[in-house]
Amino acid sequence: MNQHESRRVAMQAVYLANEEPDYSAAEVETKIVITLDLKELSAYSKILIEGVLAKRDELKKDLGSHLKKGWQLNRVNKIAVAIMEVALYEIKYSDEIDPKAAVNEALNLCDEFADPKTKPFVNGVLANFIK
Repeated sequence: MNQHESRRVAMQAVYLANEEPDYSAAEVETKIVITLDLKELSAYSKILIEGVLAKRDELKKDLGSHLKKGWQLNRVNKIAVAIMEVALYEIKYSDEIDPKAAVNEALNLCDEFADPKTKPFVNGVLANFIK
């Protein structure tokens, strides 16, 4: 499984975790392996899933602080939130990928999973975290 595929699996797992906030990382990982009919998770998927869930509150707070006035993260499309959480985790904590490449990967996930209007929104929010 390449990095993009690992990131795709991680995003879907984060989406699941956001839908079931009481699940532990291990429960999310088990459920996503079954749901996506995988033999196992890649090491990079595990790093992303566990990292995003460990930093969930911080990531959500950071993302929420860059929304338009009056908007809250719970009003944003849930797929977009999962995509942004994975990307922001990579931007802030991963040495595996350049921050600009993390944004590009998030935009690729938007192409695969989100409404076309989501892509500029995700790009605009994540651009705030690129130095």
